[in-house]
Amino acid sequence: MGAVWKRNMLVAVVILVSLAGIVILTMRHQFVSRLDRLEARIKSANVPNGSRRDLPPSVLALAARLGARGDGAPGFTTFEQSGQMWQTQGGKQMDFTARQTVSSYSSEYLWRAFFAPFGASTAADYLIDGTGGLEVKLLGAVTVARAVGGADINQGEALRYLAELPWNSDAILNNRFLDWTVIDDNTLKVATGRGADRGEVTFKLDGNGLITTASAPSRMYANKGGTMTPRPWHGRFWDYQNANGRLIPCQAEVTWTLDEGEFIYWRARIIPNSVSGP
Repeated sequence: MGAVWKRNMLVAVVILVSLAGIVILTMRHQFVSRLDRLEARIKSANVPNGSRRDLPPSVLALAARLGARGDGAPGFTTFEQSGQMWQTQGGKQMDFTARQTVSSYSSEYLWRAFFAPFGASTAADYLIDGTGGLEVKLLGAVTVARAVGGADINQGEALRYLAELPWNSDAILNNRFLDWTVIDDNTLKVATGRGADRGEVTFKLDGNGLITTASAPSRMYANKGGTMTPRPWHGRFWDYQNANGRLIPCQAEVTWTLDEGEFIYWRARIIPNSVSGP
């Protein structure tokens, strides 16, 4: 009797584990398929005829230095990253690899990251048709964090799109949703979005006319207790290299300015030979 009971229990456990595996795989497939659709949307967007003709000379000069393409440029750029993130100052380092697809004609992008070990967690950061989102799933299935839509999220993702223009220089010439302001020879501002969703970033250029920093006076920061606080936010770029005909910074880091000091929460390296268009 005892042997039969043990055998039945083992069979039951195997069945439950198998069912759980099927559920996880199904949920993971649904998540990946949804991200694939978002990426396809970016890649299939209509490409307007002709690049912008209303840009200030300083902005045109920056685009030229970066090797940006205007008329006939691809509608999107993809690239891969490897890097580290930290949730809190002094917290555990989280290693990741990521692939990003970003539009050169509209303010849209999708960033997919896979965190060690073995890609156990998947994160998606995106801005599609004005709606921003951040989703984190364990095993690509179980939701750990999710924030989609709303002025704070939309603006935050718009800021990210703007700050990452050094990796998407074709957008300087082709994205008609970007508003440029020249402050001086070494300072440019660029904005996108409307109303409460609108974001603006300030670029600082070095002696060679390349972007070294991107900053915003505030972006919503998630405190430990779950509350959100606007904090100064800025990124730093270096190690410019040629990639697919463009000059891009291959290393970058992003920082929040907190009461206790500067908190570097994201650092990554772009893989030059991964940069491509259609």
